[in-house]
Amino acid sequence: MSFDLLNEPPRIEEAVYTRVVRAAVEAIRSADPERLVIIDGLQWGRVPVMSLADLGIAQSTRGYDPMRISHHRASWIEGSDRWPEPAWPLKEDGTVWDKERLKEERIKPWKELETKGVGVHVGEWGAYSRVPYGVALAWMADCLSLWREAGWGWALWNLRGSFGIVDSRREGAKYEEFQGHQLDRAMLELLQNDGRG
Repeated sequence: MSFDLLNEPPRIEEAVYTRVVRAAVEAIRSADPERLVIIDGLQWGRVPVMSLADLGIAQSTRGYDPMRISHHRASWIEGSDRWPEPAWPLKEDGTVWDKERLKEERIKPWKELETKGVGVHVGEWGAYSRVPYGVALAWMADCLSLWREAGWGWALWNLRGSFGIVDSRREGAKYEEFQGHQLDRAMLELLQNDGRG
């Protein structure tokens, strides 16, 4: 068992977050000095918290960028039903999201944190079931490749359901019967192979 103190802290001041995390870690360690403690980065897990690098805890990032890929037509994201059909790489607002941009913006800052002795992992990620299937697989392959290169573990948001490999109801996926469920074998194999074809 480990503690993930606060899921995806939004845009809060780093000083406030740091104060809360330090107090919580002190309380946990007073009862269990060896307990693994993990914190999410700031801005919904996107930004590492360098000011806590001395605390001996791990930090967790997220793998949802760009949101126009991962959350295409997600009902809880306002306006996502009006986003144009995505492609990967994604051209958006005069810029391009591709593997190199993910590496520069979403891997590099966390690798810098690692140089301070902090363990990093991708605490959750995935593509919503309304993302065009081929786009989802291509984007996922690039994410997995980057995390494999970085040496990071990852956790899919869910295995069963709208972000998962079972019962996701993705258009374009070929499902097979698996213990009373519909399994997306191609996505499963992509995950098992860390993005390698």
